[in-house]
Amino acid sequence: MSTRASAWLAWALAGLSVVMFLASVVLYVLVRSSQEGPSTSSALSELLIFVTFLAFPLVGALIAFRHPKNPVGWICLVIGLFWMQTFLEDSIPGSGPYPVMTDALTQSLWIPPIGLLGIYLILLFPDGKLPSRRWLPLAWLSGVVMVLASLGITFAPSPLEGHPGVRNPLGIEALGHPWVATAVFIVLLLLPLCMLASALSLVLRYRRSGGGGESTDKVDSL
Repeated sequence: MSTRASAWLAWALAGLSVVMFLASVVLYVLVRSSQEGPSTSSALSELLIFVTFLAFPLVGALIAFRHPKNPVGWICLVIGLFWMQTFLEDSIPGSGPYPVMTDALTQSLWIPPIGLLGIYLILLFPDGKLPSRRWLPLAWLSGVVMVLASLGITFAPSPLEGHPGVRNPLGIEALGHPWVATAVFIVLLLLPLCMLASALSLVLRYRRSGGGGESTDKVDSL
């Protein structure tokens, strides 16, 4: 992809995130203002908390515009899109089977932004490259964990959160064995462990850069 095309794509994705956020604000305020409960000003104050999440697509677009070959910018853009999609989904009212199926399809969408932010953004910061080839297994393991965790949650034959008495319409009964639930739990447990390992890579990268003083020589081989 050419530099010009990369720049257009980056700003287009950032613009899409902004549009999704503004749509979320409008829907959120309209729904809350038509219901008894918090005032419109209260609803807006709650939404202001989410404004900070716009930093991901905007900063990502800036990085991708200046350094299109650095995956850090594109990771920030994808994280921003996932967060905006989540806010938009939470703002859409509905009744009947539609929200049930929507929730079933999107119940695991928190994993990609969390994994990208807590693992890959840290692992590849700041130049978009791994600290060394020794961290390649962690990068692959993290991707596998994210995929398996997403699939396990999406197709688990369990009650659907937020819908009392409703089971996951996408649930596969063959996956209802206890050992499957245990396997999904173990996979989910690996996610924060991969995050901790990525944080360690950032610490070692900092020390190798000279920020660790006398301890630099001890980690040069990592």
